[in-house]
Amino acid sequence: MRRAVSALALVLLVSACDNPSDMPGSPQVGSQTNWLLACDTSGECGGLQCICGTCSAVCDDDTACAQLPDAACVGGREAGAAALCSGQTPPVGICLPRCEEACPEGTSCVAGVCEPSSDGMVTVTVDTAERHQTLVGFGASLAYAEDAIVAHPQKEVFFDLVFAESGFDVLRLRNRHDSGDEAEVLAPAEIIEAASMRLGRTPLLFMTSGTPPAELKANGARQCAGDLETCTLVSLPGVGFDYGGFASFWRDSLEAYAGAGVFPDYVSIQNNPNWVPGADNLNEGCRFLPEEGSVTVEIGGAPVEVAYPGYREALDAVQAAIVDLPGPPPRFGAVEANGLAHVGDYVAALDAGNFDALAVHVYDMDPSEVDVAQLAAVRELGEQLGRPVLQTEMQAEGLETAVLVHHALTSGGAVAYLQNDLVALREAQASIALVLLNEDGFTAQPPYYALSQYAKHTDPGWIRIGASSDSSRLLASGWLAPDEGALTLVLVNPEADALVTELVLPEGVRERLLRTEVAGTVFGGTDRSAAPGELSSSGVVRVPGRAVVTIALATP
Repeated sequence: MRRAVSALALVLLVSACDNPSDMPGSPQVGSQTNWLLACDTSGECGGLQCICGTCSAVCDDDTACAQLPDAACVGGREAGAAALCSGQTPPVGICLPRCEEACPEGTSCVAGVCEPSSDGMVTVTVDTAERHQTLVGFGASLAYAEDAIVAHPQKEVFFDLVFAESGFDVLRLRNRHDSGDEAEVLAPAEIIEAASMRLGRTPLLFMTSGTPPAELKANGARQCAGDLETCTLVSLPGVGFDYGGFASFWRDSLEAYAGAGVFPDYVSIQNNPNWVPGADNLNEGCRFLPEEGSVTVEIGGAPVEVAYPGYREALDAVQAAIVDLPGPPPRFGAVEANGLAHVGDYVAALDAGNFDALAVHVYDMDPSEVDVAQLAAVRELGEQLGRPVLQTEMQAEGLETAVLVHHALTSGGAVAYLQNDLVALREAQASIALVLLNEDGFTAQPPYYALSQYAKHTDPGWIRIGASSDSSRLLASGWLAPDEGALTLVLVNPEADALVTELVLPEGVRERLLRTEVAGTVFGGTDRSAAPGELSSSGVVRVPGRAVVTIALATP
């Protein structure tokens, strides 16, 4: 690996090898043979200095670069210097050739300057005629943080960050209507209003439930902890499982939310219906089988036959209960099972006409070795049923989130991707949330940067197009606006080494989409975003190791 990460650990591209502020300001005689070579130390540069992995010289103005062919003094605040130096701003200028397209052999035009090409340029070929799913959007779950968000002294700035600046446009709501207290629905209503003002449209709303109320549970409590026999719906004497009470709970809930102006686009009647929290994990839960029946579970080391209600019967009851509900009817997402492996079993028990989307979780996915075949099976199931795939809950750190989003969208055909936690209220949970919220302020976390790379330059209604990488080291996806006036590419490099990448666009695209922006995030050290500037006319970008880079093209 020819480029090392500097102690500053800022964001895009490749870091400095030596500190340019400690070096002489003009090139030495005879150094031109090493000019623009890749380097690890200045000893490799024959009188030049190794600056950000490139043999060059520091400068204050163009005269300091006069002995180097076609060199100009590229200021530290210019996009070209940031591109060379991993997105960080060098303390001094760097002698580099400026370019629009052509560069000396062995170098490439990146962000307006020539820099060394790495071994084996990666090519990403874009095909706007290849059309896939239509995007719904990106976002996260409010989970249990609604009250903390609306009570926060900097909530307006927080709303700017998560909606205006990132473009997150899907919110997952937890059904809080339990005690009948109207205040339970007011906090999410305020957040939705704030999002709508900043987005210019109402975000898509997906509502789920971790559990029905305690009176509808066999254990008499909202939460469970290893109670496999009773972490489920209550059974009434002579009646059986209380599907009627469960349906009434949902009707009452939707009426209460409608009264606050909240109308979910999608409803999922039970989150993780196949799951019971373990004995050391007190949590909300309520187990349903795909259809009513019994299974053998192990309790105290012995097998026990336990009867459970059916998801199919519960869904039928809820739909019957809300058939005359005033206002726009919600669509239903099924089944939010805890892992893709369980989706087929639940869906097989349902009438396809009774749900409108496959709502899935990718908790059984290892980001370092994604099971694309399992994702493809979910995509194919959705295609067979004519139902979109929504990825509605996942917890992962920054780079891992970027990788999972890519595969969920491409192999899985998902039209939406939601992180489980919009907000973490404890430091221990911060690495898997979009934002860490404390009493005095808030801080965007690595998953925020990963997901916003997808969300910021796309909108609902955009179409995924062909974007193929000729290297398995680089993940590429492409998105096209409905009027074809904008195109966004998202490149994810999970490996350690940077990749020089050439974009091959269809004829006429660059001539029509003249406004370009390149931005990205490197995960490791300090996680943050940087914008090295416009896309060069050569279409070459450098994607640093463990990073995600977005290239946005649009009409002026």
